[in-house]
Amino acid sequence: MAIKNLVFDWSGTLADDFNPVLKATNEIFSHYGAPTMSAEEFREKFFLPFPQFYEKYLPQAALPELDFQYHRAFATLQSHIPLLDGAREVLEFARARSMPCFLLSSIHPEHWKAQSRQLGVADYFTGSYPGAMDKRTVMRQLLTENNLNPRETLYIGDMVHDIETAHATGVIACAVLTGYDSLEKLKPHAPDLLFRNLRGVLAYLKEHADESFDFPLATVGALIFRANGDALMIRTHKWSNLWGIPGGKIKRGETALDALKREILEETGLCIHSIRHVLTQDCIDPPEFYKPAHFLLMNYTAQSDSDSVTLNEEACDHCWLPPQEAQKNLPLNTPTRTLIEHVLKC
Repeated sequence: MAIKNLVFDWSGTLADDFNPVLKATNEIFSHYGAPTMSAEEFREKFFLPFPQFYEKYLPQAALPELDFQYHRAFATLQSHIPLLDGAREVLEFARARSMPCFLLSSIHPEHWKAQSRQLGVADYFTGSYPGAMDKRTVMRQLLTENNLNPRETLYIGDMVHDIETAHATGVIACAVLTGYDSLEKLKPHAPDLLFRNLRGVLAYLKEHADESFDFPLATVGALIFRANGDALMIRTHKWSNLWGIPGGKIKRGETALDALKREILEETGLCIHSIRHVLTQDCIDPPEFYKPAHFLLMNYTAQSDSDSVTLNEEACDHCWLPPQEAQKNLPLNTPTRTLIEHVLKC
């Protein structure tokens, strides 16, 4: 399955912060009178979720106090943390292809805010989820909130917990050897993909990223009428909050009519009948759509015996009104305006 979404860990994956993290951790150990760790010991012993690490090595310390001590120590050490080799190139590649990127990391939210601003990468991310104590729980939240298909989503991280998170949530697990865990620690947990660094990830993405950006997407949509002749209009953020018709992509192995009935039911709660194909439109990089795309729009008319609409998360408003009134008074997206004009002429 093609990769359409990227989720990144931060520390050791995009940012080279090993030495500052080690120093801040050792300051905490010293604060509590515990022996400090060498870099080799830290790589061997450190693990996530980090509350369990501190529970093992500093069982006498309460987590809120540990968090305060670490935040105070690390805040003075993070001003010169660089991006890892290839990080910006991967983010630029995703941006050029309009691939949604998300951050999922245990990094303190204030540290993420400061570092991402300093490095100029905050704007590359569709959403950020810092401060994740247990990434498995937060990954499920991320997938649900952003309506992502796990098998189209790649999670790139450098630690065993990142692999465990991907496996637990059905996401594709990609490990890189630029951070905290060694090959010997990572390999037994069977990541789906394993690369020496982010340049290996970039090469893989160039070969396997979503091909839908290179070929038109076949979609279906319908102008739905109720008994009195009014048509259903919906408003969606994906089309710049303009008004249009419900519909969506045809899935592999699905007929156009089956896709239309499914999409209408999912987006509006309506069952439709008397379906008639009226128009197919070429829609190439429409400026009203939220990202560059090439659609082949198969437009239909249909009837519904019900006018009780239940919108899903894709739409923010709906109304029923005569097509002539919609054409005259609503800010319609261009494909919908073309469809209504065609229907009214027939």
